[in-house]
Amino acid sequence: MIDFLPVLDNDFDFSPLFQHFEEGNKDEVEFGVYPFSKLRYFFWDKESLRPKGLNIDETKIENFDMFKNIFIRGDYFYLIAYHYFINVKEYEFEYKVEGKMRIEGEGGELKMVSFFEPLYNALLKEKTKSQTLLRHEYILSKNKFNYINKLTELLLSDYNDLDDAIRKEKNVFSKYGIAVKEIYLDIFRDFYSNFVDYLSKDNFNTLKKIVYPSKKEIQSFQIENRPNFKKGLTDEARRVVINSIKNSLIGNGFISNVTTYEQVDDLFNNRRRERDKIIWLKAPSLLRSFYKVLNDKNIISSTNNTHWKILSDFFIYKDNAEVNSDKLKDLKYSTNQLDILNIESCFRIFDEIVSIK
Repeated sequence: MIDFLPVLDNDFDFSPLFQHFEEGNKDEVEFGVYPFSKLRYFFWDKESLRPKGLNIDETKIENFDMFKNIFIRGDYFYLIAYHYFINVKEYEFEYKVEGKMRIEGEGGELKMVSFFEPLYNALLKEKTKSQTLLRHEYILSKNKFNYINKLTELLLSDYNDLDDAIRKEKNVFSKYGIAVKEIYLDIFRDFYSNFVDYLSKDNFNTLKKIVYPSKKEIQSFQIENRPNFKKGLTDEARRVVINSIKNSLIGNGFISNVTTYEQVDDLFNNRRRERDKIIWLKAPSLLRSFYKVLNDKNIISSTNNTHWKILSDFFIYKDNAEVNSDKLKDLKYSTNQLDILNIESCFRIFDEIVSIK
């Protein structure tokens, strides 16, 4: 058995969040401990985990030199990575990629197991423990509205941090963030079903969007149907189009040459970004003009005014500065006609390819 979190046998106590509102306090304070707060440990980086007393000692890892980069960097999902390497007895790269690990059984023999199983069990155990605390505090609370809404806000903030960690992290352990995310979704379904009478309108609407996401919600750009596409792009034609766009944008110096097919495909597939942001090499005003070309040339379908958000979510500037959607919206379009023509040329493929489904 892998103990991701310390096994504590302390006396029962209420959370600081519960005590705060029961004491009649109304001022805003920072809360570090509340029901489900320890779920953060599973996706935090090393620096955030350091003061939490988890007894992490990387020097005990066999063949530490093989894995030291992930620990030197202090990546997100640090706790998950640590418990993989501290428990694995026979390491093969493909095992790690496939989520398998060879461990020592009770009789000393080596056996292959799924790393997902002990991780998921640990997540469920922490969720159950916190649900018990939540129900206890909720039943006793004299300030249910304040208590439930503050807890909801804290958990939504944690959920957004998890989302960012999944998107930003490059190491193989970030994929286990999906398991952590599943636990949060279960918690939100419970809140949406059982605490609806005490949820504020904003929290109710936010949880509703998470629990019952709309398939029509716009996540990124969608390629507009065109007469020469007949009933749409075939998979083969789409690959030709996306590769052409990627190579042209790189060739004209608009995006980094490390940009992948998958990054560009996600940008034009109404798909939520789960990969690194595309590095924009030119001036911010040209990124605004990039959208103008997409819109004016009918490359993409209507975004219902979410295009600035999409651009800020999928692009980052070359100095690693974030693309601010509000600032981008207020910029003037570029006046560099040569660059504008070069952007237009990157989408010339749409006038050339014929795709019949």
